[in-house]
Amino acid sequence: MGTLRTDKIQYSEHRRTREKALSYSTKYDRKLHKRISQWRERRLLEAILRRTGRSERILDVPSGPGRLSGIIAAHGERIFESDYSVEMLKLCRQRACGYEPLPAAVTAFQLPFRSRSFDLVVSIRLSHHIPDRSGRLDHLREMMRVARRFVLATFFGEETLKNRLHKLGNRFRRQKKDPKLTLRRAEVETLARDEGFRSICCKSLSSLFSGHCFVLLERSKG
Repeated sequence: MGTLRTDKIQYSEHRRTREKALSYSTKYDRKLHKRISQWRERRLLEAILRRTGRSERILDVPSGPGRLSGIIAAHGERIFESDYSVEMLKLCRQRACGYEPLPAAVTAFQLPFRSRSFDLVVSIRLSHHIPDRSGRLDHLREMMRVARRFVLATFFGEETLKNRLHKLGNRFRRQKKDPKLTLRRAEVETLARDEGFRSICCKSLSSLFSGHCFVLLERSKG
């Protein structure tokens, strides 16, 4: 993948301090719309994970403070919690209940693991922070590289109503908002085929209120 560009890790850099990590870890508890989003997210994540069965080795990258780790860990024997921020990993370990996380400070763009090292690789809410489209695709490609069977990832869908409304609103705003950092479902599925995977399902977190899409990919046999 070449040299890691600074802009790809800028979002994670902001969360390397203890203060920022703590702030992020409570964000989904402080705000009502975040609590609703998290409730939807947990239900959808649980439903999709039931389709993967039980995995021996799971990689969660980035784990953040472990907001969703308990749900993921319940579907595997060992869960490797990986994040660019050591402070996030500390919070993740503190939050762990009923399982023992295996922490690793890594960048999601250059994972220090062998190809096909994990039965399931999970990456939630990172793609839409990656500023360049090639980086978003590189991120997915790297997840697929280390996955033996499944990849479960999120991306902000370009075709979603949320993104369309965002672009429409920008046409009439005096002060434009930054464009959403999106991917098209078709290009995700094309990349998956090129890397030897097939799409099992692709579900929107909310057809009306969210542009986040959860995609489950399975490595093709043979």
